[in-house]
Amino acid sequence: MKKIIIFGTGELAQRIFFYLQDSDDQVVAFCANKSKIEKEKLLDLPVIAFETIEEKFPPDEYSMFIALAYSEMNKKRAKFFEEAKNKGYELYSYIHPSTKIWDKFEMGENCFILANNVVQPFVKIGNNVLIGSNNLISHNTTIDDNCFITSNVTMGGHVTIGKNCFVGLSSTINQRIKIGNECIIGAGTIISKNVNDKEVYAENSSKKLPQSSNELDSII
Repeated sequence: MKKIIIFGTGELAQRIFFYLQDSDDQVVAFCANKSKIEKEKLLDLPVIAFETIEEKFPPDEYSMFIALAYSEMNKKRAKFFEEAKNKGYELYSYIHPSTKIWDKFEMGENCFILANNVVQPFVKIGNNVLIGSNNLISHNTTIDDNCFITSNVTMGGHVTIGKNCFVGLSSTINQRIKIGNECIIGAGTIISKNVNDKEVYAENSSKKLPQSSNELDSII
């Protein structure tokens, strides 16, 4: 049994707490930057300042999960992933038992995969990747670091997703497609050609929007 500290106090962090009630591991505390802490307890657990977390919960005894969503193209989650690693923490990863994982699967740290996914053989998932429910990730697909994959997404075989991407609900990525870094694939979009860095596809049009992902927040 691992003892876990959840970084974050928002909705995602609270959902992560409840998801882990079905695991053999135990959440022992929440943490956040001292300036962001409004209450001393959350869900009957202490909320500790991240700046001094190792004094009460030393990294040789506890793991941490960074429970931040996709704001700033997942860069905020990546920032605190690195800071927690620098403090010496192991970053916790979780796969829901209803998800089917085939052989030759690789996954990094601080990954969270929810219920009823199908992950075919020879899939590689980097660090700091969050994946929702009911997705099909086909064979020989690679998802790079700091990505957020929502739910009901279909990825064909030999797909490559670059770093810091967001893939929206019920989108489809055809086989042998390469998605660049920091891209937004909006809900319901069908991607049938390669996508360059920071491009945005949305509104069921399958057409690239003129904005870059740095300029567009509301789409996700």
